[in-house]
Amino acid sequence: MKFTPIIMCLALALLAAGCYKDKGNYDYIDINRITISDTTSRTMSVIIGDSLKIAPVVTQSAATNEDSLTYEWMVFDNSPSSSYALPKTVIATTKALAIKVSAPPFVLGQRYRLSYRVTDKNTGVSNAIFWDMTMVNKYGTGWLVLEDRNTGGDLSMIMPNGTVERNIYSLLNGGMLPGKPVKLDMTYYQVSDGYSVDSKEIHLLSENSAIELNYQTMVKLWDYQYIFFLPPDVIKPQRLFWASTSNTSPTQGIIINNGKVHSNLVGGFPGTKKFGQQLSKPEGDFNYRMAPYVAGGSTYTAVTYDQIGKRFYSVGTSKLQTLPVVSGSLFDMNNVGMEMLFMDTANVTREYNAVMKDDANNPWLLRFKLVVATGASQDLALQKVQMNAPGILTKTAIASSTLTPHIYYATGNTIHRYESTSNTTTQKFSFPAEETVTLLKYKRNQLLGSELLAVTWDGTQGRVYFFDLNNVGDFTNYRVKYEGFARVVDLALKIP
Repeated sequence: MKFTPIIMCLALALLAAGCYKDKGNYDYIDINRITISDTTSRTMSVIIGDSLKIAPVVTQSAATNEDSLTYEWMVFDNSPSSSYALPKTVIATTKALAIKVSAPPFVLGQRYRLSYRVTDKNTGVSNAIFWDMTMVNKYGTGWLVLEDRNTGGDLSMIMPNGTVERNIYSLLNGGMLPGKPVKLDMTYYQVSDGYSVDSKEIHLLSENSAIELNYQTMVKLWDYQYIFFLPPDVIKPQRLFWASTSNTSPTQGIIINNGKVHSNLVGGFPGTKKFGQQLSKPEGDFNYRMAPYVAGGSTYTAVTYDQIGKRFYSVGTSKLQTLPVVSGSLFDMNNVGMEMLFMDTANVTREYNAVMKDDANNPWLLRFKLVVATGASQDLALQKVQMNAPGILTKTAIASSTLTPHIYYATGNTIHRYESTSNTTTQKFSFPAEETVTLLKYKRNQLLGSELLAVTWDGTQGRVYFFDLNNVGDFTNYRVKYEGFARVVDLALKIP
């Protein structure tokens, strides 16, 4: 190819233009660069209910007004199983962060990534820093206190160090437990129900509803209806009990709802294990009304008491079952003929104390067992005695010792100790006249004796008293008391 003179001239012109030095005088504007610094540790443990305050230092490379900056504090789940597609929550739009850590969005035990982003509105340029947060579960151990606050239920906790944490349920769940609370049921071993992670369980029962809480986080998991294959027509929970033949893992779940029994078998078999429909009597009808108590054994997994038929039943998988009839027994488990006032564990494993009332308004103690050795008599009755227990028919609270042969009960403001071996009662302690004892709870400790917790109500506030019991079940005065509760409905010891 030959270059023509015209093409050569154009090439020389372009070359000359490329070598021309621009001597123009221009003003260059630097982009406003944002720098964020903070001395707070980038890895922190945070307790729900506490305040979280972070005040980063924000600097700009250009002298601009701070009004041109926007601030955003955002959190998202940063646990190993989380997805970055999960929702991200903006918790503040202020320069400094000052919030009370609560649920939502925070959940006990979870990990979060906290981000702080500062943006220049004029240019859109921004910068950000991050913190890794873990929600510490300070509610792992302590006495859970279920309170009736008239507008709903709530939980407080008496901590091991003696402090009291208030309004825990509403703090962790964003509102109070609906309805009038009636019971706090808790398991002390893991339940394998097939529809949630194997764990211990907490159930809060109200007059016409109930919920299950996550044992670790105490965040609501399920409504009452969810744990049934087909919920009952009338919702009136009275007891949710897990029986164990081994004392290490549950064997059978028992719900008493509106006086009827519902059963749930758990174990190693696969699939979802929910509660079934109400069980019938052996005859096939449903003419019974169970007292809100369940006794658990090994030979007989679970036993309840019918207030209409005035007799005990063994809870089967598809219906209620009769118990053995033994000639010469102290009493017939299938024909007691009295009204049950109370039942709980006695001071021997798999033995139970049942306080009864006959037609003449006399109190009786019936003691029975639910374990029978191979080849031994099937007689379950151990003791039947008319109780020398003044005022027990009008008791305001009652508890059975699992370490000594005693039943503690209260009439008005006074606690009494009944001894089953001697059939005698001793008046042990009286509170101020304006305080009525509404609840007694017994805590066993094999090495150090035991504790008796007494709850009182004076019409304005609830109080919880701790009494140390010696090895013969005796006590003189309370060790410590806690005040400022609403009306206390129930207590349960939560341990990891």
